[in-house]
Amino acid sequence: MSGRTGAPTRERRHAPEPREISADLSSGGEPEGTGLASDPPFRWPSARPVVTLLVLSVILLGVAYPYVFSEVAEYVAPSTATGANITLGQNITNPALFWMRPSLIDYQPFSGAGSEAPYGPTDPALYNETLRYIQQYGLTNVSVPLNLVSPSESGLDPDITPEAALVQIPRVAHFSNLTQGALLQLVNASIVQPVAGFIGPAYIDVISLDRTLLALENASVLTASGATALSPR
Repeated sequence: MSGRTGAPTRERRHAPEPREISADLSSGGEPEGTGLASDPPFRWPSARPVVTLLVLSVILLGVAYPYVFSEVAEYVAPSTATGANITLGQNITNPALFWMRPSLIDYQPFSGAGSEAPYGPTDPALYNETLRYIQQYGLTNVSVPLNLVSPSESGLDPDITPEAALVQIPRVAHFSNLTQGALLQLVNASIVQPVAGFIGPAYIDVISLDRTLLALENASVLTASGATALSPR
């Protein structure tokens, strides 16, 4: 009771004593009185989004992407977009025609193309092989393009750099009935420029170049074995 007369009285409530929570939680349920909800039961994800993702992946990667890629390839390189008219290198030895890069497999497509490894930069045999290529191409007292003294990876690549074709013009003019000026125009007209002006290097397809040359000369090309290697289209 308060000391004042007529003043209301207020009872003092005691705080509840803390309850101890059992540490045994192995039962998997939540302790009673903690206010935490129990975990919901496990449910497998719906099959609908999985099937939808699978169908979209098949459409995009199996249909749309190959179609777009083939259309772009058809626009960039119509002759090879469908895998047709693929040209392989040949052992052209006629001095009246342009020659290709050296081949470690002698231009044989079924003799393990790409399996032969060239000499390394520190191998002494590389120097002797380079000299042999220079003599083979008859490129003395001139700057020899690297393209003509380094075999391609496949050994069947028919393409060379424009410089590798230009350096052969004196020999081709000497053994053919065309002048160096005419051959220069022919080589320049045969250069395939990079896609969009900057994608890939400029190159010349030697097979196509020699076929054009054959049409002008109205001749045929014989390899060292005597078999016809090229003929005009």
